[in-house]
Amino acid sequence: MKKKHIKLIVIIGIIILILVFLFLIYKNLFASNNNSRNSDISNYKITNNEINSAKDKIKELEEVKSIDIHINNNSKIVKIIVLLSNDVAFDKINALANEVVSNFSEKNIGYYDFEFYVDSENAESEIYPKIGYKFRANSGFSW
Repeated sequence: MKKKHIKLIVIIGIIILILVFLFLIYKNLFASNNNSRNSDISNYKITNNEINSAKDKIKELEEVKSIDIHINNNSKIVKIIVLLSNDVAFDKINALANEVVSNFSEKNIGYYDFEFYVDSENAESEIYPKIGYKFRANSGFSW
């Protein structure tokens, strides 16, 4: 009789441990978390004025054929895509990228990461394509 009770207690203990373990897995992997990386994104809206100012700055370079600026509402990344009609010295592009970012508010510069994509229509280009990335806490782009 005692052996049956000990067996029953052990089985119940194992079942309880399994249930606790499953609950912890569920809570950590599947439960919604309100502290997500983008929970405060509504406080950092990029204005049309900021986008237009950035585009105007890029258009100062006469070799620019097209400009696209994408802001995904689900991420904290501003993607700037520039297509050049001819190659431009990379130093000019690097300086331009940093100037373009300065057209955004300090608040947004400190919140968003920036990606700067540059390509050339010149199929023989040895310089492009290039991608620059500026982390929100950094002062300049890494290429």
